[in-house]
Amino acid sequence: MSDSVITQTKKTSGKQLIFPQFASTRPVTSCMPLIACFLLAVIVRVWLIVHTNGVLDGDEATVGIQAEHILRGQFPVYYYGQAYLGSFQAYVVAFIFLFTGPAVWAMRIEPILISLLIVYLTWRFSLALAEATQLSLRARTWFATVATLVAAFAPLYDVVEEMRVTGGYIEAFALMLWLLWCAFRLTRRWNQQPSRRELTWRWIGLGFLVGLGFWIDPMVVYACAAIALWIGGYFVLEWIKRGKQTGVSTRKALGTEMLFCLFALPAAIVGFTPGLIWGAQNNWANIAYIFHNGTPVPGNRLHTILKIGKVYLTCLAPRAIGGALPTQPDVTPANPHILTFALVIVGCSLVLCASGIGLSFFLQHQLLTRIRQLTFLPMIFFICTSAIFCVSSISIGAIYSGCGPVDYVGRYVVALVVCLPFFVAAACVVPFMISQGQRGQLPVQDRADTQPPASLRPPRSSWEIWSQIGLLILLVLYFATQAVAYIQADPRYTFQPTGCVAENPTDVTPLISYMESADIHYVWASSWIGNRITFLTNGAIIATDWPGRLPANGLLVLHQKQASRKMLARHNDEHPAFLQLLDANHVIYKVARFYSEPGIDVLLVTPLNRTVSPLDPAFASQLKTILIGCL
Repeated sequence: MSDSVITQTKKTSGKQLIFPQFASTRPVTSCMPLIACFLLAVIVRVWLIVHTNGVLDGDEATVGIQAEHILRGQFPVYYYGQAYLGSFQAYVVAFIFLFTGPAVWAMRIEPILISLLIVYLTWRFSLALAEATQLSLRARTWFATVATLVAAFAPLYDVVEEMRVTGGYIEAFALMLWLLWCAFRLTRRWNQQPSRRELTWRWIGLGFLVGLGFWIDPMVVYACAAIALWIGGYFVLEWIKRGKQTGVSTRKALGTEMLFCLFALPAAIVGFTPGLIWGAQNNWANIAYIFHNGTPVPGNRLHTILKIGKVYLTCLAPRAIGGALPTQPDVTPANPHILTFALVIVGCSLVLCASGIGLSFFLQHQLLTRIRQLTFLPMIFFICTSAIFCVSSISIGAIYSGCGPVDYVGRYVVALVVCLPFFVAAACVVPFMISQGQRGQLPVQDRADTQPPASLRPPRSSWEIWSQIGLLILLVLYFATQAVAYIQADPRYTFQPTGCVAENPTDVTPLISYMESADIHYVWASSWIGNRITFLTNGAIIATDWPGRLPANGLLVLHQKQASRKMLARHNDEHPAFLQLLDANHVIYKVARFYSEPGIDVLLVTPLNRTVSPLDPAFASQLKTILIGCL
C-alpha cells in the first residue's frame, strides 16, 4: 500500500500547473481553529475599543451622523459630501443604534462584525488553496490555521484602519477577499465540467459582488484587476491546452462556456443599483470619480509615478506589512519607526513566495510548484494593488506627506492585508510540503480513511520536527510582538487623524458640557471637531463648517443669530488674530478656553452684539482659515 501511495504522488508532482486542476475534494479539517480565530479577532478588537476610550475622528463621526439621520427617515446613498463610499456601513451602524443608541463603541461593533467575515473568508479561501495544491491533512490544517490567525490578529496599523468607521474600507477589504475566493473557485469548477446552471450562478455571484463593491468603495478595482488576470490567464492557457490535445471542438466548447461571463453584467448592474439611481440624479459624478477623482496631476507623469513608487516601497507598503502606526507621538519624519518584527517575518515570507513562484516557471520541482499554486492568485492581487496605487491620481498625496506622522493615503495600501496571511502561511508549511514530497503522502480525499494507516507511514525525521518547532517559535514571537505593539500604542492617538488636524482635542466632552450649560446649540467649527460634537449630542448641538459635508447643517447654522465658533490657538497666545479682528469691528464676545493638545488650546468664541457670518467680507477670510481646523 505504501508503494502505491508513493507512485501516485510522483505522477501528480510531475505536473507543472499554474491553475490547479485536481479532482474535487471535501475539506475534513476541524473547525476548531476557525472558532479560536473568531474569539481571538473579537478579543483583540474589543480590547482596542476599550483601550482607546472612545476616540474617533471627524470622518468617523460623519458616518455616525448618517446613521442617526437614517433612523430619522433619511436615506443617504453615499458618504456625505462626496460621490464615492456608498452608505452601506451607515445603514448597518443605524441598525446597531436601534438597540444601543448612538455611541462610539456601538459604531465600532460594525467593523468587528465585518472583520469576522474576513476571518471566515480567509479560512475558506486558504482551505480551497490547500485543497487544490493537494497538501496533506497536517499541512492543510497548518496553512489554513496560520493564515486565519494572521487575519484575526493582523498588524496594528491594518487593524486600526479596518476598525475606522470611515464609510466602507473594511467592507471593501472583505469584498476583495470574497472576489478572489469566488474567482479561484470558478476556475477550479470550470475545469471539472460543471453544469451550465452552476457556471451561470457563479458568474452571477461574481458580477453582483463587483457591482456592490464599486458602490461601497471603488477601491475594489484592486481585486477586479486581479481576478480579470486570473480568469483571463486560465482561459488562454486552457485554450492552448485544448487545442494541442483534442482539437477545435473542445475549444469551441470552451469559448461557449466563456460567454457565460455575460451573465455577470446584469448582476453587476443590480449590485450597483443604488449608485446608478444616485448617478442619474447627480450628473454621474460617481462614475466620473471612478476614472478620475479630481486630484491634480503634475505634468511629468512618469516622474510622479516613480516618486510615488519610492514612498510606497520605503514607507507605505512596509507600514501595511509591518504594522507601524504613524499617529503615535514619537513618530517623526526623521524617525518614522518603520521596522518591526512583523515586517521582517511577513517580508521574508513574501520574498520566499515570490522567489518560489518565479523559479517554478523554470525548474520542475514539486515544492516550487506547490508554492506557486498556494500563492499565485494572492501574488497577482499584491502586484495589482501596488501597481494601481502607484499610477492612480489619488496616490499623489504620498509625495506631499512623505514618511512620518502625516499619512494621507496609507488607507489605500492597507488592502494588502487581504493577501498577506497566505504568504505567511505558505512559508510556514514549506517543511510540511518537503516532507510530503519525501514521504509520498496522499492528499486529503473525500474520506479521512484514504490516508495510509499510521503503521505504514514513514516516521517523521528530526529535521522535520525541529523545523516545525522553529516555525512555531517564530509564530509565537510574531504574535507576541504584535501584542506588545497593541499594548504600547498611545490610546489618545491610535484613532487620531494624522497631520495638523491632530491638533484638535481627542476628548470633546468638556466642550459639550460647557455648551449645554451655556445653552449654545449652533457652532461654526472644523469638520474634525464639529462632526464629533454633532454626532455625540445626536444633533442637539449642530457644529459644522461652511458649507460643510452636510449643507443642510451649514445653512441651519448660517441662519442663527450670534452662532459661536470654535478655533485653535497657541497656549501662550492670549489674544489670537481672530479676537483682534473682532475687536477692530467692535464685536462684543465671550471666550471659553479648553485644553486641546500639548501647547495648543481650543477656544469657543460667542459674539454677543452681532452675527459673525462666514459670508461677511469682514470675517470671511479669517473664518475660512479657522474652519480648516489647523494652526
